Parts: sequence; C-alpha cells; structure tokens
Amino acid sequence: MYSPPSAHEFVARVRQAPCCAAIVAGSQLDRAIASHAQVLFILRGNGLELSGAIDRIHEAGKLVAVHLDLVAGLHADHWGASWLARSGADAIITSHGQLIPLLRNEGVTAILRVLLSRRSHLETAVTAIRRSEPDIAEVLPGVILPSVIGLLPPFDLPLLGGGFVRTEADARAVLAAGAIGVTTSSPDLWHLDAR
Repeated sequence: MYSPPSAHEFVARVRQAPCCAAIVAGSQLDRAIASHAQVLFILRGNGLELSGAIDRIHEAGKLVAVHLDLVAGLHADHWGASWLARSGADAIITSHGQLIPLLRNEGVTAILRVLLSRRSHLETAVTAIRRSEPDIAEVLPGVILPSVIGLLPPFDLPLLGGGFVRTEADARAVLAAGAIGVTTSSPDLWHLDAR
C-alpha cells in the first residue's frame, strides 16, 4: 500500500520546484508529467479516472495533490477524503476547514484553500486557518498575495498562491512575498525553479 510523504517532505518538494502544475483538464496531464514541476495539483477532472492519473504521476517520481471539492464524482466529506487518500493522493485540497483534521488523520498533507476576493474575506480566512490548522494554506487569487501579505498576521505554516498566476513576474512576486510556491495552469511557468 502506498504511503504518502509527510507534510514536511511535501513542502520540501514544493520548495525545490515552486511552480506547481495545476491541472484543470485531462489533456494537461502528459505535459505536466513531462514538466519540471515536482508537484501536480489536480483541480478538476473525472473522479473515476483519478487512480490511473495518480499512478502515472507517482511513476514519474512526482507528488500529487487533489482538490476534493472540485473533482467530479467526489463529495467533500469523510468518504470522499478517505477514498482520495486510499487512491494515493499525497495531499488533499479543500475549502472546508472542518475537513482538515480528517485529512491529517488519513495521513495526507492537508491544504486549506482560502478565497480573498474582498477585503472582508481576510478576517474569515484568518479565522479558518487558525481554527482548522492545515499543513498548508493556499491563497486565491494568488496574484494578490504580495498586496495582502502585510494585512495577514504571521502564520506558522507555509502559504501557496494560486489563481491568475500567468507570468514569470507574477510567480516571482508571489514567491518574494513569502509563499513557498504557486499553483498555475500556465504550462510555460512549470519550468521555473527557486532561483
């Protein structure tokens, strides 16, 4: 049976190649596997096809995070989380803070996704992060992280920036703001390293 890496090991892999491939269509899988990205984020797709995709990603020596809330056929509950963990996901992403302890109990890295589309969402996001204690918090849209990082209290957990990261300048700005990595569906960015 597959044993996922610890959250510490998962974070270390992201730091090695901080531009993570965000897969929003099955047609992106081959290119993501062939890319420099060490961690692939499956954000959309068919739940029935996940096991095969996860196996292919692992065979390429890469890690995979799957968005529990967005993949078709999965439900954001105990059963969906357990199924994903047993299918070999190394990390599970959700916007449901109450699921974070369950994900950690399943032995996977727990990523809480928070949406900051308005200033009023800052307080809600901070509360959700503090209450759920995820291994990683992913801020969306990621391109605003440089602008809002000063408004967030210091967290003792790694941050990712995801969403609307389309250029190398966007990615570098998010990383310079303190994120360990970015998730992007722009294949041209999947080659970026930590330099």
